[in-house]
Amino acid sequence: MTKQLRQRNILKTMMPDPYLYAEIGMWMKGHKMTRVKNPEVSIIITNYNYGKFLPRCIRSCLDQNGVEHEVIVVDDCSTDNSTEEMEPFLRDPRLVFIRNEKNVGVAEASNIGLKAARGSFVIRVDADDYVSANMSLFLREYLMYNKDVFCVSCDYLMVDTYGNPIERKYAEEENISCGIMYRRELLLQMGGYNAKMRHREEEELRKRLGTLYKIEHLKIPMYRYRMHNKNKTKEPEYKTWEV
Repeated sequence: MTKQLRQRNILKTMMPDPYLYAEIGMWMKGHKMTRVKNPEVSIIITNYNYGKFLPRCIRSCLDQNGVEHEVIVVDDCSTDNSTEEMEPFLRDPRLVFIRNEKNVGVAEASNIGLKAARGSFVIRVDADDYVSANMSLFLREYLMYNKDVFCVSCDYLMVDTYGNPIERKYAEEENISCGIMYRRELLLQMGGYNAKMRHREEEELRKRLGTLYKIEHLKIPMYRYRMHNKNKTKEPEYKTWEV
């Protein structure tokens, strides 16, 4: 760990799991840096060994137009250079960095981010993906004017490793677990994600909530789903995981 990272203010927080602790890091520059006040939207980035893609993901989430927002990065005990890639962003008061001391999987990592969030609305972004600058604004506006809707998704573009477009996808037809904005309090009341789901946690959530999972779709491709040789959905375990 570098000298700069050692200078962070670390708040040790006990999580529901008795073996799990998380580090919530804020940059120290003579005093503890405070978090942004009263964010409307919380963007939760879950990361495990995607240090190569993490900077672009974070930049796209920080560079959102028209909303007060925070970005919560939950690193699920990565073994690559993800922690070092976080360093340039730790000065930003909109960013919260949480590092799990034990790998718990994407569902529980998402729950940790959800419990740390303070926005009225939350949206997940995978660390190997990135988003357009208007995503938070458009999805927030939709939920504000459609108060009976639990969540809203946007369409997405599949891109290659370098960000070149491959294909547009319609979320209503081929949904993914990210690029969906929820009302945070409702999602918490529904129990969040099932921590046992190492894969396909979004499918389990939809199945568990049934008709309570009222989702609508904004047909604008504002999410970028990056295709590469280490996509989680390409793992053999993903295809056989039961929902």
